[in-house]
Order: sequence, then structure tokens, then C-alpha cells
Amino acid sequence: MKPLVFSIFLLVMTAAFPTSSPGNPDAGFPKSPEIHPDGRVTFRLQAPRAEEVEIRSRLFDGKAPLEKGEKGLWELTVGPVEPGIYSYRFLVDGMHTMDPHNRWVKGWRVSENLVEVPADPPATWQEADVPHGVVHHHHFRSDVLKTDREVFVYTPPGYGEDPGRRYPVLYLLHGSGDTASAWTEVGRAHFIADNLIAAGKVEPLVIVMPYGHGQRPGIDKDALEEKGAWYRENNAAVFADFFQSVVPLAESNYRLKTGPGNTAIAGLSMGGGQSLELGLNYPEKFGWVAGFSSGVPGEEEAAAEQFGGLDPEATWKKIWIACGRDDFLLERNDFFHAWLEKKGIEHGYQLTEGGHQWFVWRDYLEQWLSMGLFR
Repeated sequence: MKPLVFSIFLLVMTAAFPTSSPGNPDAGFPKSPEIHPDGRVTFRLQAPRAEEVEIRSRLFDGKAPLEKGEKGLWELTVGPVEPGIYSYRFLVDGMHTMDPHNRWVKGWRVSENLVEVPADPPATWQEADVPHGVVHHHHFRSDVLKTDREVFVYTPPGYGEDPGRRYPVLYLLHGSGDTASAWTEVGRAHFIADNLIAAGKVEPLVIVMPYGHGQRPGIDKDALEEKGAWYRENNAAVFADFFQSVVPLAESNYRLKTGPGNTAIAGLSMGGGQSLELGLNYPEKFGWVAGFSSGVPGEEEAAAEQFGGLDPEATWKKIWIACGRDDFLLERNDFFHAWLEKKGIEHGYQLTEGGHQWFVWRDYLEQWLSMGLFR
């Protein structure tokens, strides 16, 4: 490149992209998101040619417009908002896009950015100055599904210090829009466990968080959806993989106590329905069962099919179901609660404020773990 042309090129690039300092690679770029001490959050996006910039987020209902300022910097401040972890994405002239200056991204059903508004004093789901466990990430080949799968496993503080000690285990399942990373990335299950263990509110435990989507090879998803059977086939495939891949992986790699009194299963939404189906149909394997905002049947025939192995004479340590009053699955959970009562299955049922949201599920996990799990 000739010297004059190269100089012009540098001038153009410098104008378009502000120079970063060696000590701060983000210097010169808009800070987004910015968390203010009073709980307000400011979002910024540099888009000088855009005609309209909006943001869609769980911070508010629907979407909200950003205001265009000098040099094409769009900005919006919201709140104060309740402490929590929220997803968001920009809409630039109607096209969804990510925040280019926020490295925290969730890549599940829809890729979005995440922002945390901390609580003061810190909430149980936040990282605290207590001993921490370790989150392990496993990749494995599923012989059942003929594909590669993943699972996250939390081991409690001190796990490596006593090779002879065994621990109870919780299998924790995610929702339909998530992957296996959801319960640590946004649910903060590992921090919740750390803090409750430090406070003496729960026994040190291992938490196994598998991937909850899967179908047998050759399944025609479109045809099954037309018949309303995709959910059942999906669960059947996941359950086969669970028993033939996930449980053996956990039991062979970690020092787990065995028996239903030492084995729990819980989940949210789709994972709530899955945890209840597994827990209630296999009482010889799971003594502690919980469903948060669960995707459970809403009518008699479907309940009888999904819970065909339910034995009213079986015993569990505890079955617990919870749902928010604004949750779109409330009616189904009400039905399932009444259906279990009719079957004579003793269980807890709790309604709380909130909808189908992570701040509800984090609270449920904390509350359920504190109910004397494994004690």
C-alpha cells in the first residue's frame, strides 16, 4: 500500500473506531450496559446511520426506544430495577442485534446479552466470600442418541480434600429455551449451593445439570408436532439418554451416595415436567422431587399417559411443586396439583408472585434446597 493511501486509510479507521489505550482496550467505546448504584441501567449503542433503535428485555414488558444523541450514540436508562440477571437485545431498524460492547452472551434458543443488577446486601444467588465449589464441564458421546452431548457437574467446597467421602446428588434440569449451561450461567445454582452450604442450610451435595433436548434417530419432528406427540417423543429420548449416559457418567466420575434418600431431581418449565415425570414414575430412584413452573399435563388423559408408572403406595421424602401466579403454566400446575391430590400423592404446592422468569426459579431453588433436602 502506498504511503499516502495508507495514511488516508488510518485516518478513516481512526475516525470510525476510536483508538483504545494499551491499559484499557475499551477506552473510547460507549459503556454498555452501565449499572448505576441506585439500580438504574443505561444501555448505549453507536449506530449513526440507524433511523430507529429499540431494546427488548425482561427488564420491562415488550420493548423500549433508545434516544439518539451526538455522533449517532443511542442511549436509554431504565429503572431502578429489581436485582437479578436479565437478558436483552437491540433492534436496529427492526433487525435484532447484540450489544457489541457486552461480552456476556447467552447462546440458547435466541442469542442475547445478559446484564446483572446486584442486590445490596448480596442475594444468595450472587458470588460471596465463602468457600466455593467447582463446576465441571463434560462432553460425551451418547450411544442412545448417536450424537455428542454435554453435562455440567457441581462439586461442593472441600470435595477433593476427603477422598473417602460420598455425597448426595441433585439432578437439575433446564427449560425448553435453554441448554445445559443455563442453571449455572443464569440460574447461579453453584453460588446458591455455595452460600447455603456455608450457612449450614443444606448438606454438601453434587449437582448434575444435563442437556434436556434430544430425539431418537429417524424421528420426524414435523409429523410428530402435527399429532401433538413431539413433547412425548423428546422426553422419551432424553430419559433414555439420562439413564444410559448421564447417570453412569455421574456415578463413575464422582463419589455419589446411592438410593432414593440420597438422590433428588428438580427442574424448571420443560425440565420441571421432566423432573416430575422421572421422579414420580421412578420412586425407587428419586426420593426428593421438585418442579418449578412445570410443563405438566393439563388434562386427565395426558396425565394418565405421562405418569403411567405412578404408584400411590410408593413413598418419597418430599415432592414439591411451585408456580408464579402470573405464569402462563399456572392453570396446568393447578390441575396437576389437584390430580395428585385425587391420587392420594402427598406433596407440597406453593404459589408465589411472578411469572415464567429466572428470578422466580432462583428463589425456588434456594427455598427448596433449604427445606431439609437429604436430611
